[in-house]
Amino acid sequence: MKFHTQTALYVGLAMSFAAPALAQEPDGTLDGEGKEIVVLMPSRSNAYLAQWIRGAEQSAKEGNYKLTVIENNFDQTEQDAQAQQRLGMPEQPLAYVWWPADNQAGLATLNRLSRSGVPVFQVNQGVQPEAKDLVVAYAGVNDFFNGQIAAKNAIEARDAFVKAGNTLHGDGGNMVILKFIPGYSAGDDREAGFKDATKDKPFTIVGTEFAGFDNASGYKAMSQLIPSIRDGGIDFVYGMSDGPVTGAVKALEEAGLTPGKDVYLVSATCIADISAIGTAKEFATGVQAAGLEGWFSINVVARYFEYGKQVKDGEYVAPDTTDARPEFNFAPSKVNIIPNPQVVVGNDPAKAGDVLNNFKLWGQTFNDHCVY
Repeated sequence: MKFHTQTALYVGLAMSFAAPALAQEPDGTLDGEGKEIVVLMPSRSNAYLAQWIRGAEQSAKEGNYKLTVIENNFDQTEQDAQAQQRLGMPEQPLAYVWWPADNQAGLATLNRLSRSGVPVFQVNQGVQPEAKDLVVAYAGVNDFFNGQIAAKNAIEARDAFVKAGNTLHGDGGNMVILKFIPGYSAGDDREAGFKDATKDKPFTIVGTEFAGFDNASGYKAMSQLIPSIRDGGIDFVYGMSDGPVTGAVKALEEAGLTPGKDVYLVSATCIADISAIGTAKEFATGVQAAGLEGWFSINVVARYFEYGKQVKDGEYVAPDTTDARPEFNFAPSKVNIIPNPQVVVGNDPAKAGDVLNNFKLWGQTFNDHCVY
């Protein structure tokens, strides 16, 4: 997959990093000798994060590391206190893995972690430009790019919508955007990526609402929006993951609209419940696999130590190979990104199942990556 960095969020990371000489010649075998990696992250009460932890635990086991996960309830104040407590313990881990609850508000704690002398790796939430020197490396998703995948999905949905004989209600089509939660930078990045990729032929945004991560939140947000915007027409819904999209499907149906016919829905990434994409009520999604991300993130940490604490300059995007996991027998880069291939099922329920059944990424199926 060819990847182009678009924002300062990631450009800022692609700076030179002075790598020390190798301590010993690496043999390609990851062996952490049971040493501890501490992960500070939001709660596994979110299905995606729970699956991320499973992937991380598998990766730690393969690399012979002890993984300790300290969770917060998407609360930066709570996470700050947890980090301070862990920093105060006499025995420090081999590495810290930092997944901030609020990327901007968590910068002070990230600074404290960095000053501890323990290598810090940030995951999932892109490193803020002012924090690029506080982390050894980043591993996970590029949410700006994922927003661009959603834009590709939306553009294809618009073409199909018009081809099916529908009339666009506004210039480029009237669209609702269902975001994540306030302060969660992934949502801002996915919105920015989407708007950048559609700037030459934008949609008319008739409603934007914070819709969280799950079906219930998406349902609530869409139900609240419909009465105020329905008279002007709703052509498209962009949910930042399949969770809020699936909730929006229910809200639209209750309002007498038919997803996949009257309104086309798209998202940036699959998550847990694939009922909407599996029935073509959702037109298209992307495969940002939670377990794959968790595995890859800890693998980046393990390879940093295996290759003598070496970090390559720039950015590496893992390939979206189909039949098997790629071989990662090299030092990590400053920025390490997982793939997020586009999956378009269209608007025909009879064909949607075949599209999903024929999909493979790193030797696993769509269900393997997206149902948990």
